[in-house]
Amino acid sequence: MEYLLPVAIIAALIFFNGLFVAVEFAVVASSRARMSQLATAGSSSAAKVMRVLTDPTGQTRFIIMAQLGITLSSLGLGMYGEHTIAEWILSLLEHYGVERGLISVAAAHSAALVLAIAVMTYLHVVLGEVMPKSLALQAPESTALRVIGPVWLIERVFSPAIFVLNVIARAITRACGVPERSAHDHMVSPQDLEMIVEESSEEGLIAPSEQLYIENILDMRERTVGQVMTPRTRIEGISVDESERAILQLVRQSNHSRYPIYDGDLDRILGFFHIKDLARHLQRGADGGPLDLRKMAQSRPVTVVPETLSLDQMLGRFRAEKGALAVVIDEFGGTAGIVTFEDLLEEVVGEIQDEFDAERAPFEIVSERRLRVDGSLLLDELNQHFGIDYDEEEVDTVGGLIMSRLGRIPAVGDVVELNGVRYVVEQVAGRAVDSVLVELPEVEAEPADPEKNFT
Repeated sequence: MEYLLPVAIIAALIFFNGLFVAVEFAVVASSRARMSQLATAGSSSAAKVMRVLTDPTGQTRFIIMAQLGITLSSLGLGMYGEHTIAEWILSLLEHYGVERGLISVAAAHSAALVLAIAVMTYLHVVLGEVMPKSLALQAPESTALRVIGPVWLIERVFSPAIFVLNVIARAITRACGVPERSAHDHMVSPQDLEMIVEESSEEGLIAPSEQLYIENILDMRERTVGQVMTPRTRIEGISVDESERAILQLVRQSNHSRYPIYDGDLDRILGFFHIKDLARHLQRGADGGPLDLRKMAQSRPVTVVPETLSLDQMLGRFRAEKGALAVVIDEFGGTAGIVTFEDLLEEVVGEIQDEFDAERAPFEIVSERRLRVDGSLLLDELNQHFGIDYDEEEVDTVGGLIMSRLGRIPAVGDVVELNGVRYVVEQVAGRAVDSVLVELPEVEAEPADPEKNFT
């Protein structure tokens, strides 16, 4: 019975040390989204955790409270636990060693102290530190929900001491020039999200296709409509004075559902024409009168955006204006191209082919070191798929890179070499590059180890 009370006190000190360690790691590592969901569902424990996670000042007070509890528990173990265990060991040594002349009294005291420190250090580290941390990191949400209640009461008891320590800590950090944290400091950045998605994909938690979709969505903030638009030279538009026969011919030969209507040239786009309008007109027959393109353009106005607008902003414009086609203008106010909702969707899910689209991939692997690409293929995509670096910052496409290097309109057979990669122009369409043969450099074989030739 004489050992029962000291054992209970030591066990209690180790328990409280582990409790404060577990709650500190569990709360900080908990998912804010999961805790918010549980708090909304009515969990009072989750609500307490959310108060800590969402309030920088409250989080600082919480950490101070946890560190105060850990420090007091550790001091108690050092002062009481080591002394008590040392006395137990000393009594054993004196009984079995000193009385029989096997060890001196001084040696018994020294040995008892060393053994007591070793025992308490082991118990403190394993039971009071390592196990609680492992438990908290393996299941942070469930651990936080279990221990936040008693720790919350302890925080109320030590509130005056925590307040004083918090004031002192903030004064010291201000004096050192450390800015105070805001609620946004712990928000997950797009870069953090990409790392989380990549790790989740490696662990098999999400499919590779889902990883690609998420990464593409995050990249929409960095890409502009000028990079994904249909350039002016490839716009299939309808003049406001076009005849009905010419419109029918264009619709038959093309694979689009919407066509910009322009007055004079593409710098004066009035609106757009949908093939549904043509179907309704043909259904009415002669009773409907002539096809009035100017009136159609007024009923279907287009959104006008700069080519520097980001894709996520463009998506917001489409949603707000319930549109699906926008005219992209350059810095001089001229029409640079058009962008559609489908263009934005393809930036997320990849190329979309329907029964009317011509089957043409943006690139085709010809041989081990040769591939054929569209002149409109983005340099970023070329680098992403094949690791081909480029130095140009003013151009976005393979055709633009060739034109920039040549300093003139490219012709069939023109060759540009950059960083060991050869770009051969195979086809041109007007003044634009249509098809390019890309020849990759040979991979140098690693030199043989001369030592391997001798056995």
